[in-house]
Amino acid sequence: MSWFEDFLRVFSNPLDTQWWFGKTYHDSFGQRWPHEGEEPPEGYVYPTLEGYKHAVMGAVAITFLRYIVETLIAERIGYYLGIRHKLDGTPPAKNPNLEAFLKSHNYKKPSAEDIATAARDQNMEVREVEVWIRRRQRERVPSKLNKFKESFWRFCFYTFAFVYGLVVLWPEDFLWDTRYCWVGFPDLIWAVKKKIYYYYLFEASFYLSLMGTQFFDTKRKDFWEMFIHHIATLMLIGFSYSNGTSRIGALVMVTHDISDVFLEGSKLAIYCKCNAVANVGFACFTLSWLVARLMYYPYRVIYHGYWYIPILNEWPVVYVYLVFLLSLLGLHVFWFKIILGMAIHAICNSSDIDKDDRSDASFDSLSDSTDKSSKLKQKN
Repeated sequence: MSWFEDFLRVFSNPLDTQWWFGKTYHDSFGQRWPHEGEEPPEGYVYPTLEGYKHAVMGAVAITFLRYIVETLIAERIGYYLGIRHKLDGTPPAKNPNLEAFLKSHNYKKPSAEDIATAARDQNMEVREVEVWIRRRQRERVPSKLNKFKESFWRFCFYTFAFVYGLVVLWPEDFLWDTRYCWVGFPDLIWAVKKKIYYYYLFEASFYLSLMGTQFFDTKRKDFWEMFIHHIATLMLIGFSYSNGTSRIGALVMVTHDISDVFLEGSKLAIYCKCNAVANVGFACFTLSWLVARLMYYPYRVIYHGYWYIPILNEWPVVYVYLVFLLSLLGLHVFWFKIILGMAIHAICNSSDIDKDDRSDASFDSLSDSTDKSSKLKQKN
């Protein structure tokens, strides 16, 4: 049987616990699956479909927790710091025709010729149409307070997730040498340490929650890139949990959380108008992204974690992991290009973090003519 047929066999009846979490699948590759009829070692659990069910329930709980944190904590802190819910300025007058005209341009600034045509059709001065468009675009700018609440929640989550992940993984040999991820392969790695299982459950629940709430959060230009990122992350979590690669999966998660802590922290500093703190946070974010996601992740996790281990070459599930691991790496490169652009622009113009392209506006589907005071930083 060819490796491609083996690869396709990985996806056969993936939710059948007697197959995916049973001996049939693993026996077909000459591996012993000790789950059936055996108790896991003390402090370990064996992967089952119940883990996925717990992640779904956890996503509901985390969504509810997010609502409480944003409403009862973040919003009050934002009001105390003087962060506005609405932008100042005169709202535009109701004009269905101009609304349809602007909508046809995806709410971006139309060309001068299109504005002149619209002015003639509406028996208005060109200047009046331009003012109406500017006011309508300003009205569509996401509330600064809403963005503050989103960043506050994510900062709290990523900080807790990174610290917990570091505490869990610090004593493990595979954190320092990824070849230890495969000690005992294949018979001795199926069991998942309870501490790592809870780490998995927490992260999977969070990303499931993000996939649902992303459609209601502040819209960004990289909306679909983020959606793909969440899918790839969840697929990696699910596959690694159920196929004896939880050690590698834990490394992937902890290397991703550190840069998000600095990102959300610097955004909070922007909303609070602490530009010096924001600049330091952005520098730490850029450095952590480079080291964790573009150096440690591809070299230690992908290369030494998978490619470098000859024993894995005959295990077809490796190809599944590599697809998603490389997809994440591609997104990391895509976003780092944007990050470098922000940094270079700031350095060349000697500008603070809230006065350059490191802004939410560079990721929002909004017109370039939006009021500069509404531009705030956003990544990935």
